Amino acid sequence: MYAAFDGHRSDDFAPYVYVSDDFGGNWRPITSGLPETSVNALAEHPDNPALLFLGNEVGLYVSIDAGARWTAMRGNLPTVPVDDIEIHPRENDVVLGTHGRGVWILEDVTPLERLDADVLAANAFLFPVRRATSLNEYRPQGWTPGIWAAPNPPMGARIRYWLGAQADAVTLRVTDATGNPVRELDAPSEAGFHEVIWDLRLVERDASGEPMDPGPRVMPGTYIVELETGSDIVQTEVVVRLDPRVELARRPMMARHLSMLESYRLSGPVDRAEEALERASDLVDGVEALVEARASEAMTRQIEDVRASIAELDDALDEASDGAGVWRRIEGVSGPPTADALYQLERSWEEVPGIIGRVNALMAGEVDALLRAVYTEAGMPDRGAPVPEPRRAG
Repeated sequence: MYAAFDGHRSDDFAPYVYVSDDFGGNWRPITSGLPETSVNALAEHPDNPALLFLGNEVGLYVSIDAGARWTAMRGNLPTVPVDDIEIHPRENDVVLGTHGRGVWILEDVTPLERLDADVLAANAFLFPVRRATSLNEYRPQGWTPGIWAAPNPPMGARIRYWLGAQADAVTLRVTDATGNPVRELDAPSEAGFHEVIWDLRLVERDASGEPMDPGPRVMPGTYIVELETGSDIVQTEVVVRLDPRVELARRPMMARHLSMLESYRLSGPVDRAEEALERASDLVDGVEALVEARASEAMTRQIEDVRASIAELDDALDEASDGAGVWRRIEGVSGPPTADALYQLERSWEEVPGIIGRVNALMAGEVDALLRAVYTEAGMPDRGAPVPEPRRAG
């Protein structure tokens, strides 16, 4: 049991914190590391009796060894009196009542709960990851009167890890239960504690092997988080659940997910095709600026013809590619895709691959011929690589 006393009314600002191991028969002080200021609050973690939190006139202090040593909690907590401490039984958050800065919350203190000498001595350690919930956030219109909204914390899985020393390279990846890659995350390699948020979105590679932009959120299930630092590889699990307020059976949920994946697999090639057409337009601008008033009638006509071909393909791609972005609309609704969304998806798969083939032909044909009419081989600007044509799964 613990006892804390405050003597500031007697002009005594020393910290008084004691522990008894024999039900109050004997007491000993536990103040190593505490500043000379009175103590206002003391709390023991319900699942780890060695983890203590102490509030005083200058902030929050924590001990992972039952008070043998205290360390100040920094982060974004200002210097402020802490008058009350609660540990949320469900969220595992430390909630502080401060004198002057309102309520301050330290979210999910699992790393502190699990921290001990063995963890600190390890080269790399992955802390348990709390269950993550896949949901659609409410986003009120900014001009709606009478609604106040503050930024939400980032949605997803909080992945926290410890590095005992600076690592040459760190790889943090998420796989499904069978080891198939889902996402590789940017991860700091400096010594100390780190937190990385996985937003629950998957990343696939296009036909050329390049990673696409993040796509739909993953299906509910169990995933493996793997941290690799040279010869050390550590793993833990993360469970992803669907918003518990949503009632959606597994079969329509899977059909919804597959529709989003089909749309997402079109989005990468469409983006690359749009970039190729923009690059073609820039190359034509460069040719036109180079020849300026010296261009012959044939050269002027060639430039105009290439511009017309670019504009035609740009319009065709814009008209046919609605299905490449429809996965965002499907994801925004907690139900199966609409008939219109499925129609757009089918239409895009019918038309987009052919248009991308025409984009590649334009770059290798008309654009290349225009460049060769102006530039030498040594000064030829880069046309870029061909756009990989999408291939539909199954």
